[in-house]
Amino acid sequence: MIERAIDFETANERRDSACAVGLADVFQPDTPIFRRLIRPEPARFSPFCVAVHGIRPYDVADEPVFAGIWPDLAPLLEGATILAHNASFDAGVLNACLLAAGLSVPPLRFICTVDLARAAFPQLRSHKLNIVAHHLGIELNHHEAGSDASACAAIGRHVADMLGVATVAEAADRLGVGARRPGRPPVTVQTSVALPSPTRRVDGQNFAVTGTLVACSRPDAARAIARAGGTFQAYIRQDTDWLVVGLSPGRTKLTAAQARQRRYGRLRMLDEAEFMEMLGLDGKGVTP
Repeated sequence: MIERAIDFETANERRDSACAVGLADVFQPDTPIFRRLIRPEPARFSPFCVAVHGIRPYDVADEPVFAGIWPDLAPLLEGATILAHNASFDAGVLNACLLAAGLSVPPLRFICTVDLARAAFPQLRSHKLNIVAHHLGIELNHHEAGSDASACAAIGRHVADMLGVATVAEAADRLGVGARRPGRPPVTVQTSVALPSPTRRVDGQNFAVTGTLVACSRPDAARAIARAGGTFQAYIRQDTDWLVVGLSPGRTKLTAAQARQRRYGRLRMLDEAEFMEMLGLDGKGVTP
């Protein structure tokens, strides 16, 4: 599967005013980044947009219009799954520019790396591109289209590696992140399935969860705990016995758990696999 990340910059508030595009390969980061300046028609630049990306009318005066760069861009998109940070914006720009140029819109699948980052790193205060890039140590020249596309690709690659899957599409499926197509509403991807009944009991024990669970949703985990005789707690309390730690755990709950360990010596932390085994949800459990 080919996966590439795209980023557009626009000259003004109109979606068909693309003035720059960047495209980066997700799993071949050494591949040269596709970068093009575009002359929008009309070439009207709003002060706000210029302040964001620094591109001015004279920078694009001798550049081709969108239809002129499309023959180079189209083959790179064909057959690829496209990542974008705020995919509704970039898919909308692509759609609007194609329609304005009288070109057909190809059936592309978009994955939004904002949604991906929200699911994978819920502890971040914001999931803007620069915040996520900083969190992951990704170099970024923010609002330069090629650099933004490269950072977007790196985010997708990082999440896929973190989940141990071969593609960002698989990572999105694992995390329940939907796919989008230009001009169409988001498609919801249902990934978590209902857990079987626990085969081990945890009567009277209290559980909290932090981070993203891969094998099930948090509500599924809560139901499994209840069926096994335990209690799910949304927050760590004085009587919390176990903290299940998923991907990208929240700093607040981890800090609270560590403080309780030091003070009372009773709260214990376990990862998702250990939690599944504890309730006999890993296929190995036998009711005692």
